[in-house]
Amino acid sequence: MGRSQAFLQGLSGETAAALAECWAIRSYTPREMIIAQGERGRDVFFILDGLVRVTLFSPNGRETFYGDRGPGEIVGELAAIDGKARSACVVALRATRAASLTAPAFRSLVARHPDFSWMLLEHLSAVVRHMTDRVHEFSTLVVRRRLIFELIRRSDGSDGLTFIDPAPTHFELAASISTHREAVSREMSTLTKKGLIEKCGHRLILNDLAALEMLAGKED
Repeated sequence: MGRSQAFLQGLSGETAAALAECWAIRSYTPREMIIAQGERGRDVFFILDGLVRVTLFSPNGRETFYGDRGPGEIVGELAAIDGKARSACVVALRATRAASLTAPAFRSLVARHPDFSWMLLEHLSAVVRHMTDRVHEFSTLVVRRRLIFELIRRSDGSDGLTFIDPAPTHFELAASISTHREAVSREMSTLTKKGLIEKCGHRLILNDLAALEMLAGKED
């Protein structure tokens, strides 16, 4: 996902120390809610360890996965900025430690520490770019191409392998690319038969990244 570097990594030692003096650290168990969509909380959260997922629900209950956040990243900043209700849920995917910062403390850091303000601008810029890219994909690309782009975005690599760990469910992928599970299942089956992807234990292996990128780039 086209985000800037992890928020905390971009701060000076002085600013990081000032931030650590203000926040409160708490541990969360897998599937525990950190932020609930629609609530009136204003705290900002920084992920210290673990992984969280940002999820949105439409008025009719349709779920959309927005993205995952790992160590050093920030969530919940919009409510602290505009004072409105939470626009999404944030749920711990695994055992997670997160530090919360009150809205007044957040605003004070923005006012007093230029590097904190700049990292916030970079983060918000990355969010806007990500949303622009997703709107373009949803509006112009067929399911196959959206799916491949999503698989590539989620992938990581080591020891010469490109993989997603853990492998996402078809429902999760469908929610991520604004389609239904059956469409994802068909496309995943096709990619598997072509030898481009394969399930190996808890991983999904992307066997030929170049071929997938070429396939995603083809117009129907």
